Amino acid sequence: MKEIIKLILKYHFTIIFILLEIVSFSLIIRHNEYQRAIFSQHASTLFGNISSVTTDVKDYFRLKEINEALADENIQLKKRLEGFEVLRDTVVRGIVVQDSIPVYDYTGARVVNATFNRVKNYITIDRGRKNFIEKEMGVASPEGIVGLIQDLSDNYSIVIPLINIDTRISAKIKKNNYYGSLQWDGDNYRYSYLKDIPYHVDVVEGDTIVTSGLSKIFPEGIIVGYVEAVDRETANFLKIKVRLAVDFKRLNHVYVIENKKKNEQNLLEAINYHE
Repeated sequence: MKEIIKLILKYHFTIIFILLEIVSFSLIIRHNEYQRAIFSQHASTLFGNISSVTTDVKDYFRLKEINEALADENIQLKKRLEGFEVLRDTVVRGIVVQDSIPVYDYTGARVVNATFNRVKNYITIDRGRKNFIEKEMGVASPEGIVGLIQDLSDNYSIVIPLINIDTRISAKIKKNNYYGSLQWDGDNYRYSYLKDIPYHVDVVEGDTIVTSGLSKIFPEGIIVGYVEAVDRETANFLKIKVRLAVDFKRLNHVYVIENKKKNEQNLLEAINYHE
């Protein structure tokens, strides 16, 4: 308390001057309409800017929470859509043609580590065995296909993404259903190549590439990317440059795809294909 009193006594002239300035300014504003209008206008602008900055700061610190909420909502919508698709295919003219169990289920995850500048890139996500994740499950994001689960622990999984030279997935041209193999060449992380498409197939820049649905990993129709260029490198097949839908440098949230009927299909194929 003594220090405060000493401070006031030391700077009392300055303090009195400031108080008088405030009082004078207040009297001018109160008794002059023009000055009052100008002050109100500038004060509104100032407080508006302060409020905007404060809101932006608050929103910035809530981005993680907002992104996680949106990711969870996206997964729930996908589950509902899967249920509607099954319901649509279940009954035709009152006749049950298929059971009503959804084929695919989805588990949300967050990217905790990743590389994108190697020829064999990897992504780590925060879901593992405890979340019923298994090897060779598909991984996607709201933008499109990400990759496959390669290895896992109780709480984490390693994903080999599309930008790994060992990754191959079955993909097709959406407009005509011609399918081939998508494989990265180890160069630019934004582009991959769709191969084994016959030479005569109609494909042009801008065409959409999606999952073919021929594997047991991904549902049909998930976005892979868009045709960037078409090279006729041989007499029989096209080499199609694809701009990947997912920007792996900005990847934060993903979902793991479980095919609930995969084991049944594997068993049947093992019996018949290996005779």
